[in-house]
Amino acid sequence: MRFFSLKTRIIMGEGSLRYVESVARNYERVMILSSKSMRIHGFLNEVMDYAEEAGAEVDAMEGLPAEPTYEDVEEILPRVREFSPDLLIALGGGSVIDITKAIKVFYEVPDLGFEEVAFLNRFTRPVRIIPKLKTPLIAIPSTSGAGSEVSAASVLKKDGAKYNLVSYEIAPEYAILDPRLPRTMSEEIARNSGLDVLVHGIEAYTTKVATPFSDAMALGAIKTVFKWLPLSVKGDGKAREKIHYAATMAGIAFLNARLGICHSLSHKAAWIGSHGLLNAIFLPYVINFNMKDESTRKKYAKIAKEIGFNTSEELLEVIKEFNEMLGVPKLNELVGEETFLSKLDEMAEKAYNDPLVNFNPVEPSIGDIKELYRKAYYGE
Repeated sequence: MRFFSLKTRIIMGEGSLRYVESVARNYERVMILSSKSMRIHGFLNEVMDYAEEAGAEVDAMEGLPAEPTYEDVEEILPRVREFSPDLLIALGGGSVIDITKAIKVFYEVPDLGFEEVAFLNRFTRPVRIIPKLKTPLIAIPSTSGAGSEVSAASVLKKDGAKYNLVSYEIAPEYAILDPRLPRTMSEEIARNSGLDVLVHGIEAYTTKVATPFSDAMALGAIKTVFKWLPLSVKGDGKAREKIHYAATMAGIAFLNARLGICHSLSHKAAWIGSHGLLNAIFLPYVINFNMKDESTRKKYAKIAKEIGFNTSEELLEVIKEFNEMLGVPKLNELVGEETFLSKLDEMAEKAYNDPLVNFNPVEPSIGDIKELYRKAYYGE
């Protein structure tokens, strides 16, 4: 098993966006890929100004999709190749960072086939590895959840199926955590992305390959979410900053410890709702399922003690109450029964094939996963 150390240099704090100028001084052609909201809030112009002040030629593309596909990558690549940047900047949420990682790969290695290097399921391996890449990437997250600014993975759809690119080569060289950016999030996005951080922390802490190093980051993120997320949802600036840093801590944790079946379930149910929200809905059911393993039960109890409780059962109840306090809906409020049941078998099979199942502390069957979906839907 290969474990990644942290490749990414992290710059954090109010106004840290200015660090772009320091990095850009060493490059001639800077391409920025950005979400539309970053233009609206002025941060895209700010980043462009810093790069230009450093003496670089700058091109910017805005309005990148929220659910990126490889087809989007193919559409963007001609402009990237024409500009020929020697520094890439991703400015936006996790999807913007993910698509920029993929662009970096296929910009530098144009003869590489997507299916040659992407993981579709846990039973097949890519026939080629992503080679050494030279174009550095600055990741500037605007939301506080995905952890993509430090991770070595990129999630993309192709022909409706989700694929994963996984390589140390696509981990960003720099992550800039400026708390001004997450203060622009809506309450709903702040809630859903913050809940994603919580699930990242809990799953990373309990995988088969967790280490004392990943545990420390995971526990730090978990404690921060329980303390600060309710205030962050209400728009408190200090709380938004705390959760923003916790998202990166959780990202470092799962960079090394990976994730589990809560993410497998939410990935395959992505058509129902937002990723962080689905993670929060499935989490109590996954914890209850994993508690059959005694060592995992003890780890859940350790999490409970870190936040002021004692047992794994108490942790389970606290998470349910936390979801309720934050207004997390039931799964059956998001999708009708007939539609859900019509897709249940397909979702269960795809979730069972998800690569993250390999790291879950308890190996599920397809039937187990199907039952988890059903319990979550009917609130059992």
